[in-house]
Amino acid sequence: MGISSSLYSSISGLNTMGNSMSVIGDNVANVNTIAFKSSRATFQDVLSQSVSTAAGSAQVGRGVTLSTVGGLFAQGSFESSSTPTDMAIGGQGFFMLRQPENAEADNYSRAGEFRFDQEGNLVNPVGYFVQGWEIDSDSGERIGTIGDIGIGKSTPPVATDQIDIIVNVDSREANEVTEVRLYDAWDGRNAALVNPTEPIASTNYEYTSSIKVYDSIGASHDITVYFDRTTRDNQWEFLITCDPSEDQRYLTANDQSIYTPDQRYNYENHKGAGALMYGIMDFSTSGDITHVDAFNVPPDAEVDPAQSVNRLTLASSDSYYSFDSNFTGDIINHPIALNFGAVYSGQSTSQSQVIVSDMGAYDSAAASSYITADTVWNDVFDANGNRIEVGDQFTFGGYDHDGDLVAPWTYTVPATTTTTKVQDLLNQFPGPLAVNFGCTATIDAFGRLRLIDNQGGDSAMAMTTFTFLESGVLPATVTGMTNPFGAQVNVTTSKQQQLSTGRALSTASTLPPAISPTSDWSTSVFDQAGTGVTVGATATITFTGTTSSGAGVVATTFTADPTIDSPNGNVQDLLDWMENLFDAEASIDNAGRLVMTDRVADTAGGVPSSLIVNITAYGAGMPPIFGPAAPFDSIAADVSGEDGSRQGDDVSNAFDPQALASTQYANASTTIFQDQDGYSSGFLQSVSVDTEGVITGHYSNGQVLQKAQVALATFNNLSGLFKEGGNIYSETTDSGAPVTGAPGTNGLGSIAPNALEQSNVDIGTEFVKLITTQRGFQANSKIISTTDEMLADLINIKR
Repeated sequence: MGISSSLYSSISGLNTMGNSMSVIGDNVANVNTIAFKSSRATFQDVLSQSVSTAAGSAQVGRGVTLSTVGGLFAQGSFESSSTPTDMAIGGQGFFMLRQPENAEADNYSRAGEFRFDQEGNLVNPVGYFVQGWEIDSDSGERIGTIGDIGIGKSTPPVATDQIDIIVNVDSREANEVTEVRLYDAWDGRNAALVNPTEPIASTNYEYTSSIKVYDSIGASHDITVYFDRTTRDNQWEFLITCDPSEDQRYLTANDQSIYTPDQRYNYENHKGAGALMYGIMDFSTSGDITHVDAFNVPPDAEVDPAQSVNRLTLASSDSYYSFDSNFTGDIINHPIALNFGAVYSGQSTSQSQVIVSDMGAYDSAAASSYITADTVWNDVFDANGNRIEVGDQFTFGGYDHDGDLVAPWTYTVPATTTTTKVQDLLNQFPGPLAVNFGCTATIDAFGRLRLIDNQGGDSAMAMTTFTFLESGVLPATVTGMTNPFGAQVNVTTSKQQQLSTGRALSTASTLPPAISPTSDWSTSVFDQAGTGVTVGATATITFTGTTSSGAGVVATTFTADPTIDSPNGNVQDLLDWMENLFDAEASIDNAGRLVMTDRVADTAGGVPSSLIVNITAYGAGMPPIFGPAAPFDSIAADVSGEDGSRQGDDVSNAFDPQALASTQYANASTTIFQDQDGYSSGFLQSVSVDTEGVITGHYSNGQVLQKAQVALATFNNLSGLFKEGGNIYSETTDSGAPVTGAPGTNGLGSIAPNALEQSNVDIGTEFVKLITTQRGFQANSKIISTTDEMLADLINIKR
């Protein structure tokens, strides 16, 4: 090793100091570059050379070389910005970017200086697309995979799916004495008068609340909810309505056949136009909602809550009732959920059937007040002032809950009329008779006989025999006393019904089950006597009568053909045939009777229905499945109001109050809160970003909608990233594959909106490095000059 080798060591020092100065210069040059990450040059010695010494072998270094120029990814400080799309990352992570010409998002940056381009895409200053997820504005959940973030300049209209109306109804309002239901008081046809009037008079309700909803094209419509007390304690009814002239609900196929030629609700023809849903709310004594029943309102506005035809039911997964709306003329109605601040419990309730006599008995000849269960027989009078006498007889018969026959049995008024109470008769219905109705009998507030099925749910309980004999004399010869309880005990109907006097069974037995519309003529239809006779091939039933309009129905024969599936293969074929014949609804009740229901409701002061159905003959092969050839029993339409009767059913009316719920307190009726989730179209006015990187659009229609979420990526070896320039990094084999996720997850940092990350270059540190690098360079140059002098002295030896 010679003196000249020190020259080369010093030269390596000069080279490395020069590179170090380049790194320092780059750092200082980018002191104001957004999100710039400074670099650090590190050195290492060069492989040493072995030399011989007196002590043996030794090593002399060959100089220095540049080891690495590594990035320092320490967090930079934040500077505030007035631009909402400027973002800084607090913690680990990089924004993901895609070059316009690339299909893959393979660029990464800490610089969050973003803007929206002319197409609504979020880009950086050089036009790279920022990556993230689209967000469902309704659910707030991310949609699909990571892609370009774009926010439209406008938002399409969204039809209202749910309205929330939280009210307090005044508990101090007195119960109604005479029940006038809201659906009876409503008449949408008023809007079509020459001088239009309100569909409902202000005297028919206690309180009203209105809210705007939106249809699918963004037009707004007023929904008005009317509230009114009923005759029962802690009970209110409500009616959901819209402007009748805007109601374009599409009718079902069955309703179209009834209200032909109309295919939609027509406020010129339909009383129920504009009435979207009717309901009843029950409150506890502490003012909390306990039950909510809801019904569709048909075009004729006859809801008939005693029947189940219009009742709405909920699945266990449903929370609220929904009503149909249609403001655009679509052939599909749009459902809107209604929330009063109470959610369905998910458990159905078995509602007991209740049947009530059509008249009540009085406790005096003046007929000024009604009897009770404690009234003695001597004080029971009919409507004409005639007194019940010893030996008068009431005869009852029909079917119990299961449809088992209850043979006619008679109660005779005992000789002890001054001490025996009406309760003595009531005690006979659940027992001690060998055969009874299995029900609880009471006398209601209007002196009527009221029978309540002891079992809940669908019920076949019916009274088909209800007669009164005065002291054993045939009614035809009696000119004085009449049945104080009327002629029938039934479920109230707003539309006249005709019921067959007998019923058909689906087995060869006198016991149920009864037939259903799907019962096959050849194997599943038997007469009520249970003789085992099945309907034979080409068996016939001949009907006659009149339609509700009074049109005569001449003797017409139905032929059952059990050899084919359809038509005439099962009971449904008979029902369809009967509906066309009598222009009425045909059904089979739970007892197996054939029921014909008028399609047109009687109205107070109007013309009663003329619907009459009569079986005139059973042909060969057809047993008397619906009783003997005779006219059907008739249940006249009740236009005077409800009588408290109802069909047995499984209903979904048990509700649990929510944190914000409608109440019945002793305060003035008022709307506490209301909201709906629809909106019209709108234009983007501004955006905001939260710490999770969620970009929210603020629109001219008042909507604030989450639109997208920024995605972040990190790497196991940050030093292995390759600098592309323009604050951009790309992955390498050394860096490893990116780990992506939402801000704040998987160890990724959070987003600081309205901020930019500054360069992490520390000027003070860089100047200290500048000084030490300069001194190092000077020292190496001194080595060279000194070595040069030594070589000069060596050359001068020869002189």
